Amino acid sequence: MSKKNNYLTQGLILAVAGIVTRFIGMLYRIPLTNIVGSEGMGYYSTAYEVYNIALLVSTYSIPVAISKIISALNAQGRFADGKRVFRVGLIFSSMAGLVVSLVLVIFADPIAAAMGYPSAALPLKVLSPTIFVFSCMGVIRGLFQGRRNMVPTAVSQVVEQIVNAVVSVVSAVFFMKAVSDYSEATLGAAGGTMGTLAGAVAGLVFLIAFFFVRRKKDSQEDSEVEAVDTVTPYKSLLKLLIATMIPIILSQTIYQLSGITDDFMFGRILGSKGVTESSRAVLFEAYANKYKWLYNMPVAIASAFGVSIVPVLSSAFTSKDIDGVKEKIGSTVKLNMMIAIPAAAGLSFFAGPIMKLFFRGDGELAAKILVWGGVAVVVFAYSTLTNGVLQGINKLKLPVIHSGLSLIIHIPLLFALLYLTDLDEYALMICNILYALVVCVLNYRALRKEISYRQELKKTFLIPLICSLLMGLFGRVVYQLLVKLGVYVSVSSVIAIVVCIPVYFVILIVLKGVGREELSKLPMGNRICKLFVKLRLLK
Repeated sequence: MSKKNNYLTQGLILAVAGIVTRFIGMLYRIPLTNIVGSEGMGYYSTAYEVYNIALLVSTYSIPVAISKIISALNAQGRFADGKRVFRVGLIFSSMAGLVVSLVLVIFADPIAAAMGYPSAALPLKVLSPTIFVFSCMGVIRGLFQGRRNMVPTAVSQVVEQIVNAVVSVVSAVFFMKAVSDYSEATLGAAGGTMGTLAGAVAGLVFLIAFFFVRRKKDSQEDSEVEAVDTVTPYKSLLKLLIATMIPIILSQTIYQLSGITDDFMFGRILGSKGVTESSRAVLFEAYANKYKWLYNMPVAIASAFGVSIVPVLSSAFTSKDIDGVKEKIGSTVKLNMMIAIPAAAGLSFFAGPIMKLFFRGDGELAAKILVWGGVAVVVFAYSTLTNGVLQGINKLKLPVIHSGLSLIIHIPLLFALLYLTDLDEYALMICNILYALVVCVLNYRALRKEISYRQELKKTFLIPLICSLLMGLFGRVVYQLLVKLGVYVSVSSVIAIVVCIPVYFVILIVLKGVGREELSKLPMGNRICKLFVKLRLLK
């Protein structure tokens, strides 16, 4: 497939990598949680919330910004400027990452105390250098994404997570055996965060090696296209980079602020009610470490498509191909919902079995949240993808405004629910979903206004929803039958979930939620069509 038409393939490559990395993350969190305990994982989650904010403020937007600029420049034949953007981005990002890493190390103790979890300071200090490593890694990923090659990003993510998994568990055990003034829960959390740093270093090493291997071949491909001889000064390119980064930073920072606000308000308000730090950490761990981690696994698909569609839309929008922009948005949203809706249904229908499968008997509270909170997959998938779409069509400020408006609604509602009711972690779940839902509505309204985009509803949302509900009911019947026959709960869960996948797609095709023309656009789409024709599901 040509580079102009393989955005779905590249998105799926990145999506598969995202699912694999999150699955690895889930697997290693099982022994890590068993070693560190719920209290330790509460400190671990708090450190991550602060780390994510610092990462977003400093360098998290670099890959998207670099990919957007390089894609637009390459579409105009300005390859020299593209290389100069990479250089200036690497210098700027690494300096910003170094400064933020140092600030986080120095102020870790007062930050953790302000969050209501002083014991999270040590794991936060261990995490801090990761920001500098990511600042370098993000620029290289952005370079390849701008060239519409998601393979380096995908592989580096898998490498990063494998190393993270191994080092996290080993370091947690090692740290907890150390003689120290810190509690075992704090030391275990710090050991867990050590894996993140080691994984980031491994991912960076891979990307550097891949960069030097591909450099000559990419230069040869560029030479085959007529290039523009003009060269833009570094100062102008730096201004362009910063102007592109700032709206993305603000959008992502506000998005992440909802998480850190949840942590802060939960700790402070429940503390004022007399709930101890240890008990608060256990409650927050069920929400942040189990529930959020599970629903974020399928959301990784939306994130991947959001990353892959930015350079494609940027190039098409620069060429004023509005019809092409609409077609790409429609195809990507439909494919995304085709996966997100059944994933949400699966998490809700199998909340209890999934928690038992991954967390033994320690996931009952998180399972109750997940039963009602599975819908978070859909709203976060759509909001994440449409944020990328708006960035791709140069409406960088709109995701910032929409996230800010949503946060304005989110904060007082969460305060009221936590302070006036006993919903506790359920209040976090409700406000979390509402936050993403508001962003979804505002993003869609913006697309209608800016490019007259109209979302097809029947095949994109309604039919996948019906198919997902039927799939979920069928899966629960299979699960209950297997359990009654004496099959282990874990085995019954896996069998029922695996059976649900083909059932969903068969119902989807029978109800004509997807057709031959749409299937053919997917990677290996023609082979898939031939298979369904043989099965007499397609004509």
